Amino acid sequence: MNTIPVYKYPAAYARGHGEIEQYRASHKANIACRDAIDDAIRDNYRNNCLGSDTAKQVIAEFGFDRTLYVLANTVREKDWDGRIDRRNKDWARTIPVFDDENGFGDNRNLEFIVDRAHPGLVDLFINQARREYLLTQPLTKEDIQSEAARLLRRLQAEREPNSPGGTHFMAQLSPDFLLRASTKDQDRLFAMLPFKSLTFSALKDRKGLFAFIRKDENRDQPLRLPKPSVRKKLESNRTAPTPPTTKRDAPER
Repeated sequence: MNTIPVYKYPAAYARGHGEIEQYRASHKANIACRDAIDDAIRDNYRNNCLGSDTAKQVIAEFGFDRTLYVLANTVREKDWDGRIDRRNKDWARTIPVFDDENGFGDNRNLEFIVDRAHPGLVDLFINQARREYLLTQPLTKEDIQSEAARLLRRLQAEREPNSPGGTHFMAQLSPDFLLRASTKDQDRLFAMLPFKSLTFSALKDRKGLFAFIRKDENRDQPLRLPKPSVRKKLESNRTAPTPPTTKRDAPER
């Protein structure tokens, strides 16, 4: 199923453009993906908890494009349901899903909405699927700044040094950030934090990477945001080039 491209246009468009077979194959795969999501939620919900790898199973079979498309269609058709988080509703609106009615006015998109599982569990599944997709994407400068701001808040919030030896303030870097971050991304994060004694280090017997600053460091400092590139500033201020002067023809003699 992962090899079948997602066909997002309605049947009427597909028929008019000689693509009805692609439409049918994609629609059939959408329905199969819907069933796989329902089954995965049913099989992985135990003790009031949805297994953390539930979405991975479906994504492995159907890929990100189709899994997210089916989920977005589901949320759009259930926009009225308060059990689905507003943030997931906002996300679903960013995924193009065209109206697709048959000759009787029936909505074909209803054929692949995830409807057997409880909407609250579908919402949890969507969170998992979106997170898995996000982990495949490179960090943006906004992502790095957001993580820097979060670390700064954590370091400033502690009243007393919270390192094991009581000599430093510390805050853990987000595991999701580290999964996506390159070495340069970590360098950029380091540069945004305004502390002279800052170090990134691991702790014995604890997973993850931590930011440490000495307990005598002045914590009442803002983020150190990167300055705009001088080259970009010059380019933005550069005036439009003066058009070349047209040489007049010499008058005939």
